[in-house]
Amino acid sequence: MIQDPTKPLIAVFEKYRHKIEPYSLFERFMEYVIAGFDVTFSKLDRPFTLDESTACMELFSAWVTTMNEVLKTNEWYDILGDVYMSYLSGTMKKQWTGQFFTPKHICDFMAQITDSGEKGGESIMDCCCGSGRMLLASHVLHPGNYCCAQDMDRICCLMTVCNFIIHGVRGEVVCGNSLDPTDYREGWKINETLNMIGIPCARAMKKEESFSYRSGMAMMKEIKVESDEVKTPATVIQPKKSQEPIQYSLFD
Repeated sequence: MIQDPTKPLIAVFEKYRHKIEPYSLFERFMEYVIAGFDVTFSKLDRPFTLDESTACMELFSAWVTTMNEVLKTNEWYDILGDVYMSYLSGTMKKQWTGQFFTPKHICDFMAQITDSGEKGGESIMDCCCGSGRMLLASHVLHPGNYCCAQDMDRICCLMTVCNFIIHGVRGEVVCGNSLDPTDYREGWKINETLNMIGIPCARAMKKEESFSYRSGMAMMKEIKVESDEVKTPATVIQPKKSQEPIQYSLFD
């Protein structure tokens, strides 16, 4: 049993610290992982330097080896989130962004008490996903569900994509403000063909493909219709004017 699973990855960050700033290398590593599992073989926006490629390959080896050991006794584990919180994310950033990732046992507890008993095929949404821990816990209970993750922080989105890849979670990750459905900056589809070919995969996702985006826009449209109905003045029925009494004559 590994005492501290984060040590092998942190050792690699320390090894290359004099060449690449750890936070920057962390982001590049996750982009490296996603590019490696990209089934569309899309051209990289930022090609990797030789130092970056070498460091990322060592990180990938440490990541996969450590996860292989940890998952022998755990149903899921977020090593990227632990490295991020304990080693990369300073106290000031945690306070400024409110980034304090939920402990694993709390995620498992939350997934169990909110479990509606569905057998699979449902869509599960986490609108401020962090590193995707809540959805990893939910995936253990219902592996057939489609997991939708969203966060404003791109680093968090990259962690979630990588966690989905290595845990075999089928779903999507959107970078954007979940309170504003129109704020779609970047998105990824993960493991959409895993059940057919048995190989993890990821690719860039257009907003029109995103279940989260389409659901948010449909909700906005519904709210607008309801708002317009409220603003439309109701027809006021005017009371009929009372007529003055008429005196009839028997002799006219």
